[in-house]
Amino acid sequence: MKKQRAFTLIEMLIAMAVLLILMSVASQSYHHLFAHQALVSSAEKLYQFLRLAKEESIKQNKKVYVHFCENSTTPEWRMALSETSSCDCFIQNSCLLNGAHQNVSLSDGKFVFTSATDITFSGLKVSYNSMRFSVNAGSVTLNDSDNNTIKVIQSAMRLRICTPNSARLGYPKC
Repeated sequence: MKKQRAFTLIEMLIAMAVLLILMSVASQSYHHLFAHQALVSSAEKLYQFLRLAKEESIKQNKKVYVHFCENSTTPEWRMALSETSSCDCFIQNSCLLNGAHQNVSLSDGKFVFTSATDITFSGLKVSYNSMRFSVNAGSVTLNDSDNNTIKVIQSAMRLRICTPNSARLGYPKC
């Protein structure tokens, strides 16, 4: 007579407990990874959006604005291109450049955060003027849920991305 071999209930419960512990550790690691990637992605998107505004100003030979708008009900921020000095990024067709609505997310309030105090551009907008290329200087600071910080700085001559405290996430210290 052959003896059947199988897991006992206690062995199965121990295996499940070990598996749950491993999954909880892994999910925390994935959360940190997603937060870092979202922060870097938002900083790169902001950098490219500011470059686009500069290029459009030169190409169209007129003043172009980048507006930073906060949602009144959530911690979400958006940015939009416009040829007017005022607009609301959360209202459809409020921010238009040559009749086109160019509006993208800056921070989602879940992984990436910013606030009005983190945006040093006067009036929460940047203006690019094609004549003798002039720009109002300022910066936007973005944070993630792990307190990592990236800053996008527009000076009179240069646009750059850096980290305030130390070289991190692939960017130099400011």
